[in-house]
Formats: sequence, C-alpha cells, structure tokens
Amino acid sequence: MSDGLKLQGGCHCGAVQITVATPPAEVLRCNCSLCRKTGWRGGYWHPDQVTITADPDAQNAYVQGHESITLWNCKTCGSQTHWTPLTAPPDRMGVNMRMFDVADWQHLPVRDVDGASG
Repeated sequence: MSDGLKLQGGCHCGAVQITVATPPAEVLRCNCSLCRKTGWRGGYWHPDQVTITADPDAQNAYVQGHESITLWNCKTCGSQTHWTPLTAPPDRMGVNMRMFDVADWQHLPVRDVDGASG
C-alpha cells in the first residue's frame, strides 16, 4: 500500500515488510535464469532508502553463483523479497517490485535487461 510517495509492501505471508521512501525511476525486467525463475521485477535504491522489517530468522539468504549479491526470501512463504550487495556496488540494492501493490508501480517505465547473455 502506498502512503503518498512512500511504498509499503511485503511478502505473501507478511513476515517480511518493506518500505521505500519513493518509487524508483524505472522497473527492470531481467531475462537471466534467476530472474526468470523467480518472477523478479526490480526496483533499485541506495540501501539507506530501504527499510526491511522482519524477525532475524524470518529470511533465507541465497548467494548467487557469481557471488556479487545475496538474494533474500521469506522462510515461510518463499517470496523473493530483495537483494543486498556483496561485491556489487554497495550503494545499490534491489527490491522485488512484486512485493508492493501493482497499482503503485505499474505506471513506471519498464527497462528490459539482457542478463542471460552476460
């Protein structure tokens, strides 16, 4: 649910809640195997602009093969919620836009990214 410019959402069961101060400029749709299989639609912010609220043991961490990010999902419902950088630039993290009400982001431009070739 949106609150002015702020976006608030969370995983399917509600164990992981996410708040960002403003909508992203665009939504990225990547075709890499991970994004295709999880249905990821990415919004990106500086980590200081994202608040993740969850019990410490409510999330699983998965380190992707190239070890540049940690992808997080809810232990209860399995929703892919966000990623945090490992070796990727530390000033950017991704949030799965599907954690927010679609009405809050469906109007944003979508940029296709060819992650399958890289």
